[in-house]
Amino acid sequence: MRGLIFVGLAQALLLIAGCGGGSGSGVITSNNNNGSGGGQAANAATLTVDSGPTGNDADTPFVTVTVCAPGSTTNCQQIDHVEVDTGSYGLRIIASVLSSPLASALPFEAGPGGNPIVECTQFVDGYSWGPVEIADVQIAGESAGNVPIQVIGDSTFVNEVPANCSSTGKAEDTVAQFGANGILGVGPFRDDCGSGCATNPANNWYYTCPPNSTSPTACAGATVSESGQVTNPVVFFQTDNNGVIVQLPSVPDPGGASTASGFLVFGIGTEGNNGLGGATVLTGDRNTGDITTTYNSQSLPYSYFDTGSNAYYFNDSTIPTCPSSGSGSSSWLCPASELTLSASNMGQNGAVSAVSFHIYDANTLFSTYAGNTAFDDLGASAGDQTAICGSSNCSFDFGLPFFFGRTVYVAIYGQNTPAGMGPFFAY
Repeated sequence: MRGLIFVGLAQALLLIAGCGGGSGSGVITSNNNNGSGGGQAANAATLTVDSGPTGNDADTPFVTVTVCAPGSTTNCQQIDHVEVDTGSYGLRIIASVLSSPLASALPFEAGPGGNPIVECTQFVDGYSWGPVEIADVQIAGESAGNVPIQVIGDSTFVNEVPANCSSTGKAEDTVAQFGANGILGVGPFRDDCGSGCATNPANNWYYTCPPNSTSPTACAGATVSESGQVTNPVVFFQTDNNGVIVQLPSVPDPGGASTASGFLVFGIGTEGNNGLGGATVLTGDRNTGDITTTYNSQSLPYSYFDTGSNAYYFNDSTIPTCPSSGSGSSSWLCPASELTLSASNMGQNGAVSAVSFHIYDANTLFSTYAGNTAFDDLGASAGDQTAICGSSNCSFDFGLPFFFGRTVYVAIYGQNTPAGMGPFFAY
């Protein structure tokens, strides 16, 4: 089981106070026609950073996904504001977003004994509960058939959440709790749990559950083969299936922009618009996908690049955190003036890339620049990481602020690219 799968998403779901209203600094966009003049490519979906369906998101990228009943070209629904997360795997849609005709036409995936498979997707600060269902998925000009997806908050199973799931934190089963209509996990692995869930029924992720039970003990732990787990739809695409590219424009610094628009491009080295060019390739650990970041002379071997995190999450005791509205402090960073910091990233292949980044006072960003949603200088303390990797400080999370002004490649484990097999990140 890959322990860092959903770190980024949990952090991205933090609600940002004072982020409404104001005129902002305008819409920032990037161009993806690759100089051809032919408009947007079929393997590129528009990626938008805005306030989300709840109006209080920041540094959260969204894409529109079309979900269809298996084999149907008419029983389909376009779903906007699906968060794009390079730190998780697979498509998950909030049940309340689905139309009744589509919801009733998506078949449950059955487990041993015939009962539906239901998943407890575990985040750092909570969980999402819902069945695995089968759907056809379309994004831009790409399509995938018979994809296992999770339908979060399905009322058929809402009253039978096992204690091993509900005890992990608060429920995140509605649009209001989740901050998005769904999430598209396009990280560097195929499926969301791996061999651990395929062999161990006590994995606390997958269960078989009778429909409409009212007992939290009605479900039983289940093994689910990797092919049956919630899976990154990209691997089902016919050609552009070895990874994704995130392209976002630069935004004003400090202060950000009201919104920003870029592209989620499918495939690496498969089309004229997705070549690696001169990007530095940092291969990831085969078990976690992570690379090693050196920051303040400390080696952090569980580091990663995550669009599902809305800030740079790292530990630096010299940078003060912001005062909270109550007693104590928040996890947001509030330096006295904007900081220019540096780090060095190294892949398993020994390739090294130095990066610089900015951290600004988060309270100023949320107040002086209220209404803006795209910041490249938002930072937060990662806190004690012992539960994640056995050390109090072992990880650097390059969240969405890192992606502004860059083209970042995410290659999927076991999929071939012109730079070799994934997993790797490149930029």
